[in-house]
Amino acid sequence: MKQKQELNLRQKQTLRLTNQIRLFIELLPLTHLELKEKIEEALQENPALEIRNEEPDHEPSVLDIPRGEEFLEFHYDEEEEKPPPEALVPYEPEPREEIKKNFLPIFTEERERKIAEALIDYLDPKGFLDPESLEMVIQETGESAGKIEEVRKKMMRIPPYGLGARDSFEALKVQARIKYPEDRILQSLLEEGNIYLLKKRAYEEIAQKLGCSLLDLKETLEKLKTLNPFPGGIFFRKASEPIYVDISLVEQDGDLKVVIKEDELPPLRISPFFIRILEDPSSPESLKKYARAKIKSAQWFLSAIVQRRETLRKTVEYIVEKQKEFFAKGYNPEYLKPLNLREVASAVGVHESTISRIVSSRYISTPRGTYRLKFFFPSSSGQNSRVSSAGVKEVLRKIIENEPKDSPYSDEDLAALLRRRGIIISRRTVAKYREELGIENAGKRKRKYRLEVL
Repeated sequence: MKQKQELNLRQKQTLRLTNQIRLFIELLPLTHLELKEKIEEALQENPALEIRNEEPDHEPSVLDIPRGEEFLEFHYDEEEEKPPPEALVPYEPEPREEIKKNFLPIFTEERERKIAEALIDYLDPKGFLDPESLEMVIQETGESAGKIEEVRKKMMRIPPYGLGARDSFEALKVQARIKYPEDRILQSLLEEGNIYLLKKRAYEEIAQKLGCSLLDLKETLEKLKTLNPFPGGIFFRKASEPIYVDISLVEQDGDLKVVIKEDELPPLRISPFFIRILEDPSSPESLKKYARAKIKSAQWFLSAIVQRRETLRKTVEYIVEKQKEFFAKGYNPEYLKPLNLREVASAVGVHESTISRIVSSRYISTPRGTYRLKFFFPSSSGQNSRVSSAGVKEVLRKIIENEPKDSPYSDEDLAALLRRRGIIISRRTVAKYREELGIENAGKRKRKYRLEVL
């Protein structure tokens, strides 16, 4: 077989993140206080970055510093910049980073790993995922609700078990099935109706309902104490800390204005001293090389801060404009319009993942309270492309509040009443929304109304 050498040219598209883009992505999800800490770190690490209003009594000249190797020995290592010993403090990973480190290697399939990573990004401090968060994951990943649910269930079965549950009930049920799979009494005890009796300490009633003795029930309660109703607590150790809000919506001359918090952030600039190093013809080339690297790094940092602020502002301004009816008509969820990440990303001119980073854990203060940004991203409801699921739920809640007490509306009745208002959804969707609102079915509501009369 004859071998020959050939030269082939191929074009291949690849996505490469520059250091500047990586820095922007790193700064984007930071809160105001976290950004302030990041700036302080940058000031410590990069001498070419300085606070503008800090003017020394005597600004050093290039002649004041050692030259050549003497300077590099103390200030620059071409391979690695090593922090002083006192700067070496223990690193404490961010909670979601720690969860990803433990969970993601278990998902060997790339598609499932990406879904799991998105689910982790939207966990609340208790380790739960509410319906709005799950909807955001669907938008971010482009996956079906069924596939998201499949990965979520896998995630709940990874120690500490229950992470990603919708609430404490689901987390406890998962833990009970895994830790005590043969304990029928414990499985039954964790049904919602029995938990209600448990809160009332109606032990005899529970034992009779479950068909067990009080002694068996006592042993089961001891097992229940070994379960964790808030599986995220072991990761989110700082969950009790207050919420920091760096975006505000203020009324100004009858309009709403978006304000990005910037007070307490120091005014930064490139050090004139480092610029003069480049301009001085007597500066050795090794020193200029060091100065160029530090100045470029400082420029990237300053640019990333500006880009972060502008992206935040444009994103929130678009959200406010889209949901202006909500703000104009008394902050009523009924008036929220369907909104997704893709629409905002297209309007702002960034990738969907960028918008996701902004809204996943950020809050906005308004004249009528503080909201999570993702609150303003309700999905559309079925065939109602102009009506959000949150809006439909609000209408549904009002209908049930005003229903006849002697004959509460069934889910079929509620679907018909919604259709008369131009909201086309199925009976099953009505039942789903009703359950998410924490409203019981017609039969249970009727019994409840009768008790209120008595």
